[in-house]
Amino acid sequence: MKLSLIFLWGLGMGVCMGEGKWGMVDTTGTWRIAEKYDEVGKFRGDLAKSLALPEFLPGVKGAKIRKWLKAEGDEVKGGEPLAEVELTEPALPVEAPISGMLVKIGVPAGGAAIPGSALGMVRILGAVGIFERKQVEVVCPGYGPNPGSATMVRWIKEEGDAVVKGEKIAEIRPKEAMAMIQSPGMGTLVKIEVKDGEEAKVGQGVARMGIGRVAVKLGAEWFFTDERGNRVTKDHYDEVGAMEGGMAPVRTGEKWEYVDGEGVILGKAEQRVAGKKKDGFAAAFENKKMEFESARKVQGGLAAVKLNGKWGYVTYQDGGIRMVIAPRFLQARNFSEGLAAVEESEDAPMTDDTEAEQAEAEKSGMETKPEVPPAWGYIIPSGKLWGKLEFAEVGNFLDGRAAVKALGEGMPWVLVDSKIKVRTTGNYAGLVPLGGKRVAWRRGGVGWGLMDLQEKVVELQPGLKAQDGTGEAQDILAAVGPFESGLAPAKDVGGKWGYLDVDGKWAIAAKFERAGVFKCGLAAVKEVGGKWGYMKPDGSWGLEPKFSRVRAFSDGLAAVSEKGEVELGPELETGGAWE
Repeated sequence: MKLSLIFLWGLGMGVCMGEGKWGMVDTTGTWRIAEKYDEVGKFRGDLAKSLALPEFLPGVKGAKIRKWLKAEGDEVKGGEPLAEVELTEPALPVEAPISGMLVKIGVPAGGAAIPGSALGMVRILGAVGIFERKQVEVVCPGYGPNPGSATMVRWIKEEGDAVVKGEKIAEIRPKEAMAMIQSPGMGTLVKIEVKDGEEAKVGQGVARMGIGRVAVKLGAEWFFTDERGNRVTKDHYDEVGAMEGGMAPVRTGEKWEYVDGEGVILGKAEQRVAGKKKDGFAAAFENKKMEFESARKVQGGLAAVKLNGKWGYVTYQDGGIRMVIAPRFLQARNFSEGLAAVEESEDAPMTDDTEAEQAEAEKSGMETKPEVPPAWGYIIPSGKLWGKLEFAEVGNFLDGRAAVKALGEGMPWVLVDSKIKVRTTGNYAGLVPLGGKRVAWRRGGVGWGLMDLQEKVVELQPGLKAQDGTGEAQDILAAVGPFESGLAPAKDVGGKWGYLDVDGKWAIAAKFERAGVFKCGLAAVKEVGGKWGYMKPDGSWGLEPKFSRVRAFSDGLAAVSEKGEVELGPELETGGAWE
């Protein structure tokens, strides 16, 4: 039974059938990437960052956004003005131009000054050459692209006082201090967080810039583009994964590597191995090109890689790759909520108990090695085994719970918590955590019910008994998926899809041929015999059904096609592959 919750419709490295080309739209339905690619992967805005209000001048702690010059969704270039701001605390410092003595105050407190005009005079002390300046003007500083007059607030130093270059010697207050917020680089203005007329403090986020990456395929080659479809990598690849955590796995020929957002291969890195080094294993991988037999995207800060037939984990650090957990697993899953399921090999890491046993054996002169059965268990990011290797099947953690099945014939499914302690008492033939503190369950038959983390059954249809006559509302759902935005896609016994809320009520009636998970506030649904569209949680259309093929939204963009034959999509199952 598969327990991963990744809703795949030919995503990433899969193959999509059907005619027509792929492009990408935003949540308003506006085309962001032209409909011209044979394949389009998952868009990731990992480089999307908050744009903070800069410190325009020393001492200025805030500003008012007078006017945004760009709208949300606009493409911008590095250094391009984004907004006009008015400094709200414009008591600006006047600094000494050189070290010496303030010999003249030309503009008294309350007097007017123009940026660039002289406010006073500083005399250089000590030896001065005959052709060198003996006095230097104190100039009124600039404070914006179109500065007007300013008022001298006060002189901190008096005539005759010694001053040091760069020292604050006076303060001025501009009548209107204007400045510009500029774009830090090329990208898209995704969201304006401080509106026109609102104030912000220095360092506060005023907008979000989207500088993302998506893998696309044109002909036989894969490469990466930005959110406008502009190619950002020179190289082409035979296969690619999603750009997560600052890097993406790519395959050229038989080997996998990782590239950063600009397509630069991330190579040499020091290997650090959790636990003991054996037979020079750690040293064998130091400063070598990081190529793998298989590689996955970053999840939970780490990416699973396969080397010499075993799985380990790497991370992106300081512009390179660091091997965090040495390859020693027969199989390995992605990290989720700080734990990853692994199937151990004979050189399994030791727990605290086995380390103590090993130490005792060494003291007695005996050579011993912990016996590790061929089973699944969980590890923490250091690579240390968390609990025991005692499961035949395991799932990922969600809401602090994972579904596992113990070794042995006919063993039931149980839920364990993050300490690998069993938290269920029922005899279940299937369990799938769905998020929203809800779990899909079944005891007999083929249908599914819904319960909370304390095994309290969520009544889906009052009075309807299960096939085993227990009176619990089982066999009501033919399939159910994960909760997002408080709703889960569910298929009724009649074969139609709709959406359930966490209380088991049909928030959106089961009337669709297919239904996906909500992402970015929209879910892909297909009308019976019709086309694909995107629905809002309130049941209204976010994007009208007009697409022949669709994929889920990610960071505000979704791959779609309006051309070609309408694609039905896979028949989704509880515990199957959901995006």
